[in-house]
Amino acid sequence: MDKYISPLVVDTTKKIPYYETAIPSAVPTEDVPFYYIAQDGDRLDSISNLFYKTPDNWWVIAKANNIANGTIAVPGGTKLLIPNV
Repeated sequence: MDKYISPLVVDTTKKIPYYETAIPSAVPTEDVPFYYIAQDGDRLDSISNLFYKTPDNWWVIAKANNIANGTIAVPGGTKLLIPNV
């Protein structure tokens, strides 16, 4: 699941190329393979790396679990949905 819209967009006023974000309003969870219980010191990016082999999908886990507190730290013992991407 990619969070960027392709192709590259160019700002016509400043002539600066950029990608627009395309974070979906919901992450599909109907085929959730499992839950993960966070350990002390876990962060969303490290959990993403563990399950998706990239830290870049941390936002998928955050979105699926309604985490929007401005931090990627996850308290130990938190039960997280890990959706398929």
